Amino acid sequence: MKLRQSSTGFGSQCPPDEKYVRVYFLQQGASLVEAERFLSHYNGKRWQNAHSKALKNWKRFAWTWIWNRMSRNECNV
Repeated sequence: MKLRQSSTGFGSQCPPDEKYVRVYFLQQGASLVEAERFLSHYNGKRWQNAHSKALKNWKRFAWTWIWNRMSRNECNV
């Protein structure tokens, strides 16, 4: 019996399951509040980038989001 590998939670599914986003933010040292802000922002943009193209990897955008917030000391840890 061959098991199918799931690609869920690796970043390529857009929009992502909210639980994966929350876990990723916690793993990166950010807060759940920041995860909710990220989700709200990209839900409002319909998971598209600045050029109106669908996001291919939400984790890349989440990492940038966290990095920018932490570097400006805006992340609620």
